[in-house]
Amino acid sequence: MVSQESQVSQVSQVSQVSQVSQVSQDSQVSQESQVSQVSQVARLGYYRILLLTVIFTCILLSTIFLNSTPYKADNLILSSTEDVNSQGYPGSFVQLVHPEASNTSYCNFNYGFPYDLKYEVADIAFGPEQGKKSQYRILYNVVEAKLDGSLPRITYATHVTGDFVNYILELVRYWDGLISVAAFVPDTDVALVLEQINQYCYCLPGMSRVSIHLVYPKKLPPSRKDIYFPKPTECKIVDSSKLSTYRSFDEQVVYPINVCRNAARTAALTENVLVSDIQLIPSENLARNFCKMMEIYNYAECPNKVYVVPIFEVEVTENIPRTKKQLVQLVREGKAIYFHKLVCSHCQRFPGIESWMLTNPGNVIKPMLVTRREVPYNRWEPIFIGTKDEPLYNENMSWEGLQDKMLQVLEMCLIGYKFVVLDGAFLVHWPGMKKTKTQDGETWRYEFIKQNEEEYDRIVKNLSMRYTLNPQCKLN
Repeated sequence: MVSQESQVSQVSQVSQVSQVSQVSQDSQVSQESQVSQVSQVARLGYYRILLLTVIFTCILLSTIFLNSTPYKADNLILSSTEDVNSQGYPGSFVQLVHPEASNTSYCNFNYGFPYDLKYEVADIAFGPEQGKKSQYRILYNVVEAKLDGSLPRITYATHVTGDFVNYILELVRYWDGLISVAAFVPDTDVALVLEQINQYCYCLPGMSRVSIHLVYPKKLPPSRKDIYFPKPTECKIVDSSKLSTYRSFDEQVVYPINVCRNAARTAALTENVLVSDIQLIPSENLARNFCKMMEIYNYAECPNKVYVVPIFEVEVTENIPRTKKQLVQLVREGKAIYFHKLVCSHCQRFPGIESWMLTNPGNVIKPMLVTRREVPYNRWEPIFIGTKDEPLYNENMSWEGLQDKMLQVLEMCLIGYKFVVLDGAFLVHWPGMKKTKTQDGETWRYEFIKQNEEEYDRIVKNLSMRYTLNPQCKLN
């Protein structure tokens, strides 16, 4: 009996020890579990802190970048030197600044665009110089600029074909005023041009400063069949030079460059107008600084006076200079020259060029000298800031026939215009120097050159009857 009780006691003790051991083990597991949970919480806290640190750093760096970037969010006017041509073609910078399209357009659309192009006979205008005799028609303000009292009162008036449309983006980027563009759109080219414009209007805020006008042959009105453009989904800009225009299939269609120039100038919303070419990029703050100069020198009341903006070209490997200091440095290094120096030395060599290269006007625009377009500069074709009162461009002169601006400046010479050469302002052709005349492959121009020469002779006879002859203007 005692033995059995002893055995029972031993079993009871073993059971108690086992229970105590189990409790101890459970307690240890529980403690380890709690430690593990605490460790996990600590790790999660660490990761959260690390993540927040990364996010905060990104926000801080982004803020620093946006405050230091040369692009302004409102209209993307470039205010300092930037690697202009690093992307390979004009307008490609847009995707870097605005990867996604806006939900609303920055432009004012008319005539049902972008879903249609509805216009009445009363909406159609004639060429400003030829009037009803013109072979061309104009539809003004398909896209209409939004007036802003803060903008300088000067318009960059220019012209474009479907394969150069993306240069409009570069003008928006660099020109600090309003822009008036006459686009040549025979037949199906209207869709080619307007599809690109529609994308730009959703991708670049500065497009609010742009007006688009359509110029077309009377016999080839815009085709509406392909005009329906929804909001774009992205802002990757197409290289316009890769597109084929109507003129590439029909050699009989010439480019009425002067109809387009006149249309863009006529539609400008300001009195002061810079009529220029789409590939000529203006220097920094040209519009605003010009208006300041006009106020300081009280030039507004001076009739028969225009303001010459010198033109240069740079090597294809160079960035477009934004200031005169940068431009002069490139000239000294042999990386920049005045425009067409190597192919037409008299065309853009302006009076006082040697002195111009030596002056330092700082960050302002000043008048450097006043001259006339007379011998030995009687073949000079300056680009200048003027008004809507200057003689119109001859609309019978084609781009294909060359020297299309010559008659206008000849008439200005006979009238007695003074040309004020500006210091601190300039235009630079999109990078790439033209170093030799291309004889082969240019034979197609001969017929058009002959036509321009015949028109020149006809107009010269007319001018000689209208104005007192000035031998220094050199009519022939």
